[in-house]
Amino acid sequence: MPDGGSRPRRVWPVLLAAAAIAAVVIAAWVLQASVSDGGESSKDDPPWSYSIKVEQGGEVLREYDLAALRALRQTSVVIDGKEQEGPLLKTVLEDAGAKNSRTVEIRGAAIRDPGRLTLTAAQVKRDVQLDFSDRGTVKLCSAWLERREWVRDVLTIAAE
Repeated sequence: MPDGGSRPRRVWPVLLAAAAIAAVVIAAWVLQASVSDGGESSKDDPPWSYSIKVEQGGEVLREYDLAALRALRQTSVVIDGKEQEGPLLKTVLEDAGAKNSRTVEIRGAAIRDPGRLTLTAAQVKRDVQLDFSDRGTVKLCSAWLERREWVRDVLTIAAE
């Protein structure tokens, strides 16, 4: 049996890995808490500034805060027994002036999902909903999309 001198050297990598994992978990928790509704504010008045940029060809066409999104024509759909309410993706694109796009990429914060989905122009025409979340953000969802494809905390809609 070794004299014990080599044992602490083997423990350090494990301790460093555990500390790194703990730091990542804490950072994710803090980020999620900063995105979450703080309880004192309503859905209409988040404690931080949230907006969605609509881009085409690398140029920002328009930026929408929650009030601007709520001012657009609203629709609702029930998915798995829960009502999803907000503007359709095609409504936002039309309002922003995005024209003749072959694809639309939706990018989110990627905190609770991969945070990216690309749709064809034909798919955008199908009822793809931007739903107002309880956290003061919007998510992209649709009855025909798999739940794993939904993009939460949408930040950018890029039409190409």
